[in-house]
Amino acid sequence: MGLQQRTPEFALTVLDNSLDGVLAHTLDGQLVYFNETAAEQLGYTHDEFALLGPYGWVEGDNVGLVSSRLGIIVERGSLLFNSRGAPKDGSIMHTEVHARLVHTADEDMIISVVRDVTERVHAHERIRHLAFHDRLTGLANRMKLEDDLRSALASANRHDDLVGVIFLDLDDFKPINDELGHAVGDCVLKQVADRLRACVREVDTVARLGGDEFLVVVARLGAREDLAAVARKLEESVSRPIPIEGHSDAHVTVSAGLATYEPGEAGEDLMNRADHAMYRAKQAGVSGWEAFLAEA
Repeated sequence: MGLQQRTPEFALTVLDNSLDGVLAHTLDGQLVYFNETAAEQLGYTHDEFALLGPYGWVEGDNVGLVSSRLGIIVERGSLLFNSRGAPKDGSIMHTEVHARLVHTADEDMIISVVRDVTERVHAHERIRHLAFHDRLTGLANRMKLEDDLRSALASANRHDDLVGVIFLDLDDFKPINDELGHAVGDCVLKQVADRLRACVREVDTVARLGGDEFLVVVARLGAREDLAAVARKLEESVSRPIPIEGHSDAHVTVSAGLATYEPGEAGEDLMNRADHAMYRAKQAGVSGWEAFLAEA
């Protein structure tokens, strides 16, 4: 037995109960249809959404991109692309849009199926973050450090920039871990990480190498002395008392080794030089930046 003929009202009921938003607009930009899901998934009432027009639901920076795809859809007949929606509450909704050119008796129009993929995008971002960041401190891990350092050195070779690295080792961390326990030790490491991150720019990278060892990549230095200034700032920040709930403040100092990039040098060699400089400074009983400036 074949499918029974259904009324137009039945078709609209099916569309309104779709899990995806469905919109239709003419080629000159007039919104002629949308289902209830399209409005609901963005937090608008039916009447509010009707006033938005064909692209009013799109996040500001993406409006131009979405409208520019109109020509591609007309040429190819259909297009699948990603965009960002602008819910009424001001948040961002990641969307997957499948748009198709449809010929009707009256005129051609674009019908778009808009799927909310926000959770999928956020899950991917969480997985990516875990792959490239230290689980305890949220700092870059070795994999991300190597990528960022490689990019910084490539930029330095292209633009004749100066890049420096600072290898940091906490001096008084082991007694804290041994006497107060790993939970307190973890608290100290997280606060140290926050302080290191607050001392540098967004273009720089702070990484935890493991245990109580950290490395900072300082990109686009103006002069060799600028690296010493950053190291001095890092040392002063870390050496301030660290509050621990239920305990007296913790006190740690840091030994630092500094090195600046030599053209053609491998990133691993640059990090090793900073590591060796840190041990030399620790054995000499001076700060890393003082030893670094003394070498100039």
